[in-house]
Amino acid sequence: MNPGSKKPYIELVTGSVLFGLLGVFVDYLQDVPTGPMIFYKQLFGVLSLLVFMVLTGKLSQIIPRKKKRYLLLLGFINTTTLFTYFVCIKYTSFSVAILMLYTAPMYVTLLSPLILKEKITRRGIVALVLSFIGLMFIVDMSGISTGLTMGNEYIIGIVAGILSGFSFGSEIVTIRYIKDDYSSVAQLFWYTLIGVILLLPFAGGVPKPVFADNLNLLILFGVVNTAMAALLYVSGISQIEAQKGSILALIEPVSGIFFDFTILHTPLLANTIIGCIFILLGAYIAVMEKSPRVFGKYFRIQV
Repeated sequence: MNPGSKKPYIELVTGSVLFGLLGVFVDYLQDVPTGPMIFYKQLFGVLSLLVFMVLTGKLSQIIPRKKKRYLLLLGFINTTTLFTYFVCIKYTSFSVAILMLYTAPMYVTLLSPLILKEKITRRGIVALVLSFIGLMFIVDMSGISTGLTMGNEYIIGIVAGILSGFSFGSEIVTIRYIKDDYSSVAQLFWYTLIGVILLLPFAGGVPKPVFADNLNLLILFGVVNTAMAALLYVSGISQIEAQKGSILALIEPVSGIFFDFTILHTPLLANTIIGCIFILLGAYIAVMEKSPRVFGKYFRIQV
């Protein structure tokens, strides 16, 4: 990167902001069931990635080499992350879902000593505590109580949100584990393609009239949120100091909440704001505590 160049920063911020638009797409695609929505998002995304790699001469990067089974595992984990994340959005709100997704750093803190042989330190424990406190602020405990007694769908969304955070944390660790064998673009292509295969049963789960009415938006969803956002993100963060990049990446949940509030007019409660502060602070501490590359170059190549 040339000294003083702002291009990588613009790419990273733009990619993070585009990721934050996911909630808007989901809201506008309400007539499309969750399964088919994720399938077509991934399908049009991987087709866009394929075109990009052909045009840029990067096609050779996707040839499988070592640790092939971890590519399969990554595809499964990423699909799980997407599915639980979308379910959480459906039954709670995008603000709650994206913040619960970003509890991933606390799970990475727990998993990294086992898989990456990284030590848990006092800062790691502090990050865990702050993230947990933030989660408690965001989760509507009265809603959970009501869900337990009355079958409220809110509880389904909360459970899905917790699973999405854990799955995303597992995804980050897996990406970190195979980073020396596969480039970021190659990993992005393979886990997206595997996701398409896993979600194939959902391909016909949407009525033809609904599919036709939403086709343009589904294509845009895949191109913008699966391909373009990730490519901009990876291009930018690969040229920025990892610590700076990982901090800038936190623009995604903040922008998601902003779009949720301004475009979808979802009420922004005081507890959500407080929870946001705690979780982002916990994520920041986790980022600075762990090897920055875990959350820097590899923190958001999936939704």
